[in-house]
Amino acid sequence: MGHNPAMLPDSVSVPTLADARATLERVWGHADFRGLQSQVVEEILSGRDVLAVLPTGGGKSVCYQIPAMLRPGLGLVVSPLIALMTDQVEALKQQGVSAARLDSGVSMDDRSAIWRAARAGELDLLYVSPEGLAQPHLIDRLHELPLSLIAIDEAHCVSQWGHDFRPDYRNLGLLAERFPGVPRIAVTATADARTRDDILRSLRLEEAQVFVDSFARPNLQLSAERKESASRAKTDARILELVRERRGKSGVVYCGSRDGCDRVAQALRDAGTNAIAYHAGMDTRERDKRLERFLAEDGAVMVATIAFGMGVDKADVRFVIHADPPGSLEAYWQEIGRGGRDGEPAEGITLYGPSDIAWTLRRLDGRSMAEEVKAVQVAKARRLFAMLDGATCRPQTVRRYFGETDADRCGVCDICGDPPALFDATVHAQKALAAVQRLGERFGKTRIVDHLLGKTKDVQPWETALSTWGIGADIASHTLRDVIDHLMFEGLLVEDPNDGKPLVRLGDPEAVRAVYRGERVIEVRLTPARVSAPRERVRNGRNAALETMDADVRARFEVLRNWRRERAAEQRVPPYVIFQDKTLLEIALAEPGDLHALEHISGVGQSKLDRYGKGVLEALLAGS
Repeated sequence: MGHNPAMLPDSVSVPTLADARATLERVWGHADFRGLQSQVVEEILSGRDVLAVLPTGGGKSVCYQIPAMLRPGLGLVVSPLIALMTDQVEALKQQGVSAARLDSGVSMDDRSAIWRAARAGELDLLYVSPEGLAQPHLIDRLHELPLSLIAIDEAHCVSQWGHDFRPDYRNLGLLAERFPGVPRIAVTATADARTRDDILRSLRLEEAQVFVDSFARPNLQLSAERKESASRAKTDARILELVRERRGKSGVVYCGSRDGCDRVAQALRDAGTNAIAYHAGMDTRERDKRLERFLAEDGAVMVATIAFGMGVDKADVRFVIHADPPGSLEAYWQEIGRGGRDGEPAEGITLYGPSDIAWTLRRLDGRSMAEEVKAVQVAKARRLFAMLDGATCRPQTVRRYFGETDADRCGVCDICGDPPALFDATVHAQKALAAVQRLGERFGKTRIVDHLLGKTKDVQPWETALSTWGIGADIASHTLRDVIDHLMFEGLLVEDPNDGKPLVRLGDPEAVRAVYRGERVIEVRLTPARVSAPRERVRNGRNAALETMDADVRARFEVLRNWRRERAAEQRVPPYVIFQDKTLLEIALAEPGDLHALEHISGVGQSKLDRYGKGVLEALLAGS
């Protein structure tokens, strides 16, 4: 096919959507596509460019994997993380798809074998990193091969407006001129309108068809709670309490620092939880080992920084807890999206406080970026904290942020389940802002509250002479703290770190004036006292299903899980790439007696039937 890989010989017919559906059923064991998958696949099969924004767990990978298998040539996939590439390649091999990856962990002998297979036309998909693709010799070798398509995974990384900008992604726009005519597909789970426009421009995909699916994740139950204080000990204690309530379930706890990861993971282990710390301070081999443990072990809890997460495809994560909130709604949705990828119920719980937004803003201020970009990132952070401290349905807020203006209330988040009471705190806010101003922006939150209450210890005459002295004496101290916290979330007040002794100063001057003039209404949630008993939650995942099952179904399910664990250990792969829990549960329910019956269970493709069918039936028979 020469050096123009986009040109198909006249004798080769363009694969159809029917061909794609047949491949989906044969390889993945699913009868049909979901959501916008079929439209995206059809566009790529026809050789046209695509930007696809599909929700986490929405099957983005299939959208380029199937066209790469059906179109002549090699499918090139650009992926940002070695762990993500390894995960996808192993899953494809389990399904009988010829796939490989080129990264720093691949030996020279394996590299030679991969290139031989590619030249012989025996490889459907080749995964590379953006850094690897920047090497001229790799581009030259790819020029010797016909390419069926180029897929750019986690495409939000190309945008400076996104939440995870990676400079190496900017160079991927050159692929348009290096491989003219090769259809390209950019996929991501999180991109607002500005980020989508930047992706299209940066990757030179101006003519691409754009597909944006709903960001709805109806199986996720979201909640957020304000931290009682900035005390790490109290936050850690609350994390332990939340994980203990979900004992035996697999989960992820996100922490804002490496020290926090190590500390929380150790505390969880001391409390009897199988907790694993993961952060960028560890060498690559150690991180890989810990990731393997998390993927392989039932009920494991990963305690991680944002170094962990993107594209990690453990299907049965039942909860994601943010000990420290992320920096934007995009990052929040991406990280919360680690839960419930199997479609079963999962929880996303975020702890937050004013010290968190102060830390987020300090981190942004210390980063090297254009002022315009910094202003956008600050606004994104404030949008996240406004959602966390707000009184609007959480998924509805996120979906509308991403452009779904018709998004309805979810009905299951903490706001929908127990709507918070709001009160008009505009007058309280005016008093608090005035106190900060009169005190010369030289004190912390506790001193400001004491001043408003008229209770400052060892008060000096200059302070009692201020017009704001004691003007909040009729307001409860905890209410004043809530109002000041809320003003910080909205950017009307800002905390200056001041070497660990934060000072509160006024924020956006125009917004402050609007509050003074009564043009901006401040509504604050009435914070209820936390009750010791956990609120009733949606029952989680397979455990909820099994609780209503007969004992024999539960027994068959456990037999199948033990069989799967042994096969995974033999192959050194995560158990879920063999079969997901959801598929094992369906097998346990159906109790198939032969291969024909097993073949009709969703998630059992032809390759897995050939490879594991007999073993599954034998395990069921032995366990009966």
